[in-house]
Amino acid sequence: MTSPTHKPSARPLVWAWALFSLCVVFSALPAIEDLGLYYDEAFLAQQARGFVEPNRAGDHPASVRSVELAGRPFPTRNAAYLGSLKSQLLIPAFALGGTHLRVLRTATLSTALVALLLAMLWAARIFGTPAAILMGALVASDPSFYFFSQFEWGPFTTNFLCRAAGALAVIIAWQTPSSLRATLAAAVGGLTLGLGIYSRADFVLILACAGLALLIGQPGLLRRAWQEKRGAVVAGTLGLILTALPMLFSSFELLASTQAVSNRGDLSFRFDVLRHVLDGSQFHRVMLTGGIFEDTPAAQSPGSGLGLIALAAAFILCTKLAWTLREEKEASIRQDPRLFLLVTTGLLVLAMLALPGAVRAHHQLNLLPLVQLIVACAAVDLWQNRFTPLWRTLGRTGVVFALGLLVLGNLNVILETRSDIAQTGGRGRFSAELTDLAARLDAQPQARVVSLDWGFHEPLLFLTERAEMIEPIWGIPHQVARKGTWDFDGDKQTTYLVHGPEYDLMGIGPSLLIAARAHPELGARIDSHRDGSDRVAFYSVVIDKPHTLHFDGRFKLTSRDDEGS
Repeated sequence: MTSPTHKPSARPLVWAWALFSLCVVFSALPAIEDLGLYYDEAFLAQQARGFVEPNRAGDHPASVRSVELAGRPFPTRNAAYLGSLKSQLLIPAFALGGTHLRVLRTATLSTALVALLLAMLWAARIFGTPAAILMGALVASDPSFYFFSQFEWGPFTTNFLCRAAGALAVIIAWQTPSSLRATLAAAVGGLTLGLGIYSRADFVLILACAGLALLIGQPGLLRRAWQEKRGAVVAGTLGLILTALPMLFSSFELLASTQAVSNRGDLSFRFDVLRHVLDGSQFHRVMLTGGIFEDTPAAQSPGSGLGLIALAAAFILCTKLAWTLREEKEASIRQDPRLFLLVTTGLLVLAMLALPGAVRAHHQLNLLPLVQLIVACAAVDLWQNRFTPLWRTLGRTGVVFALGLLVLGNLNVILETRSDIAQTGGRGRFSAELTDLAARLDAQPQARVVSLDWGFHEPLLFLTERAEMIEPIWGIPHQVARKGTWDFDGDKQTTYLVHGPEYDLMGIGPSLLIAARAHPELGARIDSHRDGSDRVAFYSVVIDKPHTLHFDGRFKLTSRDDEGS
């Protein structure tokens, strides 16, 4: 990519970004607490809360790592493939605004909007201001961006921030004549790109695809960079290695992690997720299924049509590149940044489809904002075409029609999804009923909560102030294998939480419901907690008399006398 003869003015970009951000913020904030807190969302937030409020740090799965900093647990790792960057970035927000759900989601949304600004500034330096502003409008109105920037169960916002900041710093380093400034910018770029790897291991694929695209388009670029900006190359490389080191140290554990590399969905399923992320319907589909991700392809939701429009836009750009190749030399094509854009996006699509574990929306959102940028570049090219007046009019009419259709489709998906959330408060594993339960538990003296399925512990740990939280599900299989049974002593202050068969993940919850119903003499009470559409989201079980809960493959209840209790 050649350096432009002048740096584009940032003022129109910032004003456009401010307008887009205000639209998103004023639309999102009034309803940002309507959806129930999801386990993964709370998991990342609770580690930040544990630092701000160490008395409520709580227990986490064995994959979590932290170091003591000023007597507080500073989060460093969530899993073998997942660093704690999101948790670390939340610490200042919680310290200033308090550890509340609104603060969590507002901070997450702010991260995404800052990343969008950086992405627009990067795009303007390479593709021009009109394409960058149009890209920003398409991203800001995109349902996947809109919802995953508020209700995040994977590190989408931090990854977006790292790749946008890193890409902007790298292009500044390349376009800056000053050796010192270029070196400083490259160091910042390397550090932020390394943080992306630290944030989530599959960030490596983004860098690999972008690097391969550069080699395809400009095979002599690395040699030229080394000759002209050696200090910047060294600084950027060292910065990347430095911040990526924690993930590099976890690489062997990562390869051994079945959760990280297991195939949780075949190619057709991953393709469905890709399609539905692009058309903005994936979040709504997850809401409709109550968090049963495997059922999302069968859920019915409107889409925006971004995928089809992006394919048409890519065809237009390819046609223009081919036309240029016929009229000019091959070198002109290699210097065209649109070739880099198309190749990078294509390689990243193939990488995400090929990665066995890439079955969640945040994997496919690695394509944002490249897909929207392809559409924006094609639209600008058609608008500025120098053909006959008739063809120019037809081109501009097509641009207005396609972009209008896309934006209206985006808004339709957003309104449809928001309406569903407002009606239900979230179904199943997203139910807002868990927030109401947290308030009731805090009002109960010496409340103790035992989570007997995945989905309860981390949200309640974040939402409660005083209740004692216990999550034995990770150790139950090991104890049963070792001793033949898992035993737990409880009383009337103990609340057991389980899902019904529809949402049960660990496979033991329905057995407790059967055992509780079989022992009315112990004062066993089962309460069903329903969402706004009157569907059962989960159950709570309270047993009035002192008791022991046994599990050896199924649950059994026995009473304890007062002395034993």
